[in-house]
Amino acid sequence: MASSLRLVTPAFVLAVSLGGIALAGQGCSSDPPAATGCDSARCAAGNKCLPLNGETRCRKTCASNTDPATSCPAGYTCVAHPDSEPFCEQQDPATMPSPGPKQWGTFCGTPGGVDANPACDFEQGFYCFAQSPQDADAYCTKYDCTKDLDCAPGFFCGDANVAPNAKTATRTYGETVKVCQRRAYCAPCQADFDCPAVAGSPQRCITDDDGVGFCTQECDQAGACGRLDARCSDVGGIKVCYPRAGRCKGTGELCSPCRSDADCPQGSCVTGDKTNEKSCTVKSPSPCKLDDQNGKACPAPIGPAGRVARCLGNQKTEQGVLYPDIPKDECHGYYQLGEGGDIGCWTPNR
Repeated sequence: MASSLRLVTPAFVLAVSLGGIALAGQGCSSDPPAATGCDSARCAAGNKCLPLNGETRCRKTCASNTDPATSCPAGYTCVAHPDSEPFCEQQDPATMPSPGPKQWGTFCGTPGGVDANPACDFEQGFYCFAQSPQDADAYCTKYDCTKDLDCAPGFFCGDANVAPNAKTATRTYGETVKVCQRRAYCAPCQADFDCPAVAGSPQRCITDDDGVGFCTQECDQAGACGRLDARCSDVGGIKVCYPRAGRCKGTGELCSPCRSDADCPQGSCVTGDKTNEKSCTVKSPSPCKLDDQNGKACPAPIGPAGRVARCLGNQKTEQGVLYPDIPKDECHGYYQLGEGGDIGCWTPNR
């Protein structure tokens, strides 16, 4: 966040992770002898011998983060593992607050600002996370996380631009902060249970073109996604909203998909004009000019053939400021309407 927020945001205490320790009353009935190793028959009900970080021991299995019958007790999160079935890992007790109101996901819209927002449990380190002062989806959460287990189930620890935020609409560039964020569209995930329902609609954890998991909603017809940067696609027999770019996070090149400026080391992560699409800009090798209609200074963007790049960000014209979200002298996917035009790097004009 901005420097004023960083001064009042408590840094998380780094502690030895307790993830994977058998739950009290639910773990091993006794520790198996070292010579014989872990024996699932000696584990408490609902526990199995499962590996984590080179150690196999009794661990509570799970299949959900919401269903009381298959989820974990308070203070634990159901985590998917590539080499075993899902099991409960303990959240870091040094960062987890005492349960109470005004915490994870509580609405904190204006007025109130980021820190000391009356809608959030400021005493236990909750701040208001928003994309603008008028953000209708603003919610209370924790900043300065280092890992997903610093966050509640249904949240992940990820980078976000410092601003705009609940206090200011002014854009920052290159400044990011770690925030526990809701697992909504394009949030990283390992399993379906990582992705909670959004507005009553179920989400799935789907792998992208690179084999990386991301959260997305189910759909049943073209246009059902409610966003131009995704299409309703059949993935493994399930219809879901799939990014037209094939992924939610790319390599940082021009037009590469992104979530924040941290994903764009050569420029900024910007939102497209007339679309939800987020993509990277890159620094122009020479200053941009309004009369440079061919984008000669810009490299060819990745993405569909025929797309072009322009360098028209944050420049004043008689009609106003062109693309105020994009810094001056940075190349971006050109937003052009009309026959054969583009709405962004990936969104088709149809």
